[in-house]
Amino acid sequence: MFRQNAEKTMRNPKISGKPKNGLSQGKRNDLICYIAFMVWPVLQFTIFYIAVNVNSFLLAFQKIDVTTKPATVTWGLWNFEAVFKLIATDQMKIRIWASVKSFLIMHCVSVPLGLFFSYYIYKKMFGAGAFRVLLFTPSILSAVTTAILFFQFADRALPKMLTDIFKVEDAVGLFSGTDKGKYAAVMFYNLWISFGTSVLMYSNKMISISPEISEAAKLDGASGIKEFWYVTLPLTYPTLSVFLITGVAAMFTNQYNVFSFYGWSEGAPINVQSIGFYLYLKAQGATSKAEYPELAAFGLILTAVAVPMTLLVRWLLEKFGPSED
Repeated sequence: MFRQNAEKTMRNPKISGKPKNGLSQGKRNDLICYIAFMVWPVLQFTIFYIAVNVNSFLLAFQKIDVTTKPATVTWGLWNFEAVFKLIATDQMKIRIWASVKSFLIMHCVSVPLGLFFSYYIYKKMFGAGAFRVLLFTPSILSAVTTAILFFQFADRALPKMLTDIFKVEDAVGLFSGTDKGKYAAVMFYNLWISFGTSVLMYSNKMISISPEISEAAKLDGASGIKEFWYVTLPLTYPTLSVFLITGVAAMFTNQYNVFSFYGWSEGAPINVQSIGFYLYLKAQGATSKAEYPELAAFGLILTAVAVPMTLLVRWLLEKFGPSED
């Protein structure tokens, strides 16, 4: 009798809970939940990347003659040829190196210092609350306001302080000296202004670490440095990897606040100008739409370089990075 009832249940989809199409109710619910979660990011990617940039993709292969009425559009690879010739020039090589060097300085200096100050705040050492306020304050103010304040201090107040207090003769402002001094001033500003966001994100991640884990490390005899290296850093690593990956992706589009100091002018020293600053000035200063195709081709080439670099860095971070386990 029991065997007959069991066979009857398996044959009847209404009794067994398995629909005729072979998809159970639970799997159907999982599929609906998955679709509901994926609709929003896919929609965002479609609208804010594909739809926004589709015209830029097409412009990269166009040549627009505005001397005719209406403007004549021809299709080809002339823009890419012009961009490769531009990249081969000495000035553009300096701009490319400025972007790469700025990226390396920002991440080789900002990341270790950001982690150090975050750990200092996380352990609630002396003055931790004051450090957190002081480091995050520049991020609250307007970027233009902060840049103006820093420029006035570095170019006017600082040389006067050196002359009046330390009796330094012929002291000049950082933005009035050599090109190397100007680049150093811009990079110092970028490092200072970036501390707020990185310290806030790192420290918030560290605060979320269970106290039992830190207590267990102390019971095992781990010092502060060992606790940071073997416990805190692996648990903070996902946040750190996000900063590194997004930094690589934005390497050639970040203008490193050069525009905040020099505005609508190419008066910035060539060693200070990044690729992002150059493209921004060219795009905003274009007098006709005939200038856009070459800029679009430049952007497409940079994308072709940045995407594999970003994927490579992500793979390296996932393969060789510390594990939370």
